[in-house]
Amino acid sequence: MINIKSIFKFWKDRDGKEPIRVSKDPVCGMKSTEGIDFVHEDVTYSFCSDHCRGQFEKDPRAYIAK
Repeated sequence: MINIKSIFKFWKDRDGKEPIRVSKDPVCGMKSTEGIDFVHEDVTYSFCSDHCRGQFEKDPRAYIAK
């Protein structure tokens, strides 16, 4: 499991208007591919493949370290 706090995050504003974007695949840790995204609890997660996105969609909490 990847520690989400260690992943580099991007955001436009700090006032909460723009969702946080996680640029590293939280399922396998690889570099993400543009356009393969999923938003969960106002955080946009990017994935290397549709397979990893599908795994994340099934159980996001399994891949999000708190």
